[in-house]
Amino acid sequence: MRFALFDLDDTLPDGDCSALWNNWMVERGWVTSPGEFLARTQSMNAAYHAGRLRLEDYLALTLAPLAGREVDEVSKEVATFVSARIVPRLFPQGRELLARHQQQGDRLLLISASSRHLVGPVAEALGIDDVISVDLVSENGRFTGETRGELSYRAGKVARLNAWLAEQNMIASHVSFYSDSQNDLPLLSRVDRAITVNPDPVLAEVARVEGWPCLQWRGNKAAGFDQAANGYFTIVT
Repeated sequence: MRFALFDLDDTLPDGDCSALWNNWMVERGWVTSPGEFLARTQSMNAAYHAGRLRLEDYLALTLAPLAGREVDEVSKEVATFVSARIVPRLFPQGRELLARHQQQGDRLLLISASSRHLVGPVAEALGIDDVISVDLVSENGRFTGETRGELSYRAGKVARLNAWLAEQNMIASHVSFYSDSQNDLPLLSRVDRAITVNPDPVLAEVARVEGWPCLQWRGNKAAGFDQAANGYFTIVT
């Protein structure tokens, strides 16, 4: 089976879902000491983009406001958040690309280092059925603020993908992966076709050296379909 894998943040939407959700929680009054909370999350976001983030630390901070909240309550709030803050940010080129892969018979998979309570609803909005993300623990219908299993981050994405394929009893004949982040280099380096989308400077340089396609969906450049490129999108200036 052929698979098309997609990172989420800054790849399909223009922005980071977790960062936007952090602001949403502050606006809803779910966060104590919001100034300190936002300052710490912004510092950690900078560390992420520099390839230096310990995701465990970020999750401990950003999942704390969910601890003790009912899963249903959070789910309803996330649905409103996704509709208001994420769907308007989805790149139209990304939607077109997803549709193209579906037309080609590829199975879509969203694989993200963000948490499942956010990634799942965004995947649904995009029409993607399969998701690998950070799984959260709930007890008696309430979130505990803790995570479960291996984090889908850096090399963890490779491990989680392999485990998912084994659970599904599937063998991948060809895997494409789209991402913006240097943190995804462990998986990008292992797939059959790596494609960068709005890449950070480190990933852009690796893509240049490796000859990976680079899609820019911001600014004055756009992505278009090129039949000569085996059905993949290439930059059109």
